[in-house]
Amino acid sequence: MRIIIILLVLIGLVLSLDRNFGIKSPQAFLDPTPTMRVSGCRAIDGDTLRCGDRRIRLLGIDAAELPGHCRRGRDCAPGNPHAQHRALKRAAVGDLLVRPVKKDRYGRLVAVVETPEGRNLSCAMLEAGATYKSQWDDGNRIMTVCPMTVVRKGTIE
Repeated sequence: MRIIIILLVLIGLVLSLDRNFGIKSPQAFLDPTPTMRVSGCRAIDGDTLRCGDRRIRLLGIDAAELPGHCRRGRDCAPGNPHAQHRALKRAAVGDLLVRPVKKDRYGRLVAVVETPEGRNLSCAMLEAGATYKSQWDDGNRIMTVCPMTVVRKGTIE
């Protein structure tokens, strides 16, 4: 009886999230963190968005730095920074669903970001050649959602 009650509560929670937040992706079932709907975001580079006054860093991703942004002595991600920036611009059009994870040392919100149709922007950036950083992927959320993309496309560090 206790198992049935737990299952009913979980099903109710999932249905409530879908009805109240429009969450339709498989990630919603893996990560119950509350979701924010944002719009009007613009890509700052290949791994960070600005949505109003909020900067949002994609979970588990390190994109190539734009010229002049890689400090001396830092091991920066490989790849074409302009192509990765354009890829994030294309992916971040319209409304986005943001599932906060934490804040980084620069005060950015580190989050799982998806389109309302369920396209994960971290996975999209791996497809565009960004680097997957397992040590930045709290709870292995990105590895769980797009493992074949991480293995096939993303540079793993």
